[in-house]
Amino acid sequence: MKRRFFLKNFAMMTVPTLLAVLLIGLLSMFLVYDNAKKAVNSANERALSALRESMELILSEADAQSLNYSVSPHVMLRLEDLLENGYIGKEQMDTAYMFKSFVDSSVNCKPFVHSLYIYLENEKGYFFASTVGLANSFNHYDTEWLERTGQMPITRRQWIEPREIRQNDSGRYKTPVVSVYKRLYASDKNAPIGVLVLNIREDYLNSLCRESVAYEQQSILLMNEQGEVLCQGGAAVDMEQPLQKDAFFLSDTNQASGITCVSAIPNSIVWEQAQPVAILVGQVMAAAFAMGIIAAYFATRRNARAVGAIVNLVDSAEHGEPLPDVKQDSDIYGYITQGIVRGFLERNALDKQLAEKRYRLEAMYFSFLQSQLNPHFLFNTLKNIFWKTVKLTGGANDASHMIDLLTSVLYYTLVNREQYVKIEEECTHTSKYIEIQSLRFDNAFCVEWNVEKELRECRCIKFLLQPILENSISHGLRNKENGLIRISISSSRERIFFSVCDSGAGFTAERLSEIRTRLESEDMPEESIGLYNLNKRLQLAYDSEASLSIESVPGVETVVRFSIPIRE
Repeated sequence: MKRRFFLKNFAMMTVPTLLAVLLIGLLSMFLVYDNAKKAVNSANERALSALRESMELILSEADAQSLNYSVSPHVMLRLEDLLENGYIGKEQMDTAYMFKSFVDSSVNCKPFVHSLYIYLENEKGYFFASTVGLANSFNHYDTEWLERTGQMPITRRQWIEPREIRQNDSGRYKTPVVSVYKRLYASDKNAPIGVLVLNIREDYLNSLCRESVAYEQQSILLMNEQGEVLCQGGAAVDMEQPLQKDAFFLSDTNQASGITCVSAIPNSIVWEQAQPVAILVGQVMAAAFAMGIIAAYFATRRNARAVGAIVNLVDSAEHGEPLPDVKQDSDIYGYITQGIVRGFLERNALDKQLAEKRYRLEAMYFSFLQSQLNPHFLFNTLKNIFWKTVKLTGGANDASHMIDLLTSVLYYTLVNREQYVKIEEECTHTSKYIEIQSLRFDNAFCVEWNVEKELRECRCIKFLLQPILENSISHGLRNKENGLIRISISSSRERIFFSVCDSGAGFTAERLSEIRTRLESEDMPEESIGLYNLNKRLQLAYDSEASLSIESVPGVETVVRFSIPIRE
């Protein structure tokens, strides 16, 4: 029962703790994962924002160069003359030098610009190139852009594409660039008259992408309208697979330039970001659950002890055993509860004991009343026997003396209704009983009395000594000459101590244990009825402390002791 209560109570305290810790842990995990997702999305947004601002700054350079030549007619006319006629005079040479200085200064001060080409339609195919000046397809290594310009629809004002600029015809030395094409217009014409090409270093754009990477597995791309990759940073990308697959994907397209910025971060990054916090949350959950288990265990053990103590109290009360003491510990409520239960059980036990005591007293009193049925008939008969004996012998003799003593003892037993008598009176009638037994056994024993004078007026119940003396004479001193019985009555600490010691045969250890067991039994034994009756009368009249105590040494002596409270 106690084990089942412990397990049930432990489960009732542990399961809610487990559910609470699990719920809080799952909620924490969800919040950690959600914050990690937000961090990843925020990283995507920051990367695209930084890359977009950088590209807008780079593309604004192409717009500025285009405006320099389209807005000013004077500049446009001098450039047309140079490209149409070449170096035919000093004026063209000065114009070439001026344009070269202007273009080179614009290119050299921008680290992301590789080169700048300006082309106006002319019969000789001349164009102006940075760091070179006037050039054509025969003396310049990079003319691929002219072919691309001719292939593009005339209505397309701007486009961007990746290229490689070869330093020579062998193609051994080449530089990857991103070329920005912008059509040039004259103020008096609707159709474009040429094109401006700004070549941006691809490695510079790649570095911009790499600087925007927040995670090692993140991929950042710049693509043109045709979906060609202009530059990229971070993890390598397989263009045959969709970037949106198993990744946090974000893109931003500039409508004016047609450039799309793309950032993709694998979904696994979220778990990698959340893993340290998730592990910490898991450890906290485990620690909280362990602490909950430990707290539930000690609380359950404390409750089980309190309940066990109450159960022990009830069991002891049911079996009539002494109630165990209530131990005070840190659980004041359990201590109070046990005290209340103990008090209740003790009161019930006391009520039960009082009822049993009252029943037994009534039963003994009824037996006493029955024993007094017609005592006068018995006394008259004994008197007749007494006088018959005197008549037959012609005077008093031992038989008549025994009859006289017996009459006195029976009168003390049957007629005197007082339950409590003086110790002096009890000793007097006990002496008469001893004299009868002495005559019966031809003075085979003697009795020594040791009674304190101060105790003679104290009261006690009747027949305290006679059952013990009967047992000593009939069993202890049988078939033994010169036997000795010592009777002692003394006082100490408000109690009167009685002791009867005989020099008889004594009892073996087994026999003594058997007699003690009979005295403690609730049922009337077949043997030692006198001692059993005396022991029960002592317990009923006084308390359990008045019970008989028997000690014996085989062949030496047997001592019977008991004590009662002093009553004047």
